[in-house]
Amino acid sequence: MGLVSSKLRNSARGQDCRFRIPGVCNGDPDTVVLCHAPSEFKGMGQKGHDYHAVFGCHACHEALDQHRLDRLDELEFWMRGLLRTQAWWVANGFIVVPEDMGRAKTSSKIMPRRHLSTGEVL
Repeated sequence: MGLVSSKLRNSARGQDCRFRIPGVCNGDPDTVVLCHAPSEFKGMGQKGHDYHAVFGCHACHEALDQHRLDRLDELEFWMRGLLRTQAWWVANGFIVVPEDMGRAKTSSKIMPRRHLSTGEVL
């Protein structure tokens, strides 16, 4: 059995679906539950960790559980949903990620351009 957290499970209540599968998603927050992603812990009567889960509506959850999508599409929706759900948990204090205070914050993720032969910053 994976880690169980009633706070994470309850946080799904009333949320928007994070899968948002086109042509499947019902868009109804009243049907959203915490959907556990496939994992090595998951099996007959077993669920994975609650932090390996996605806020998902009934329709999207059912489509993924019954494997109605192409396998690569399933993986994409699971990954996208996990990223969206975990970002919400971090932003709302449900998961706390220690920040490196010693690192200088940069305003851009773009690496500076360098000359190919000298490595000098342009």
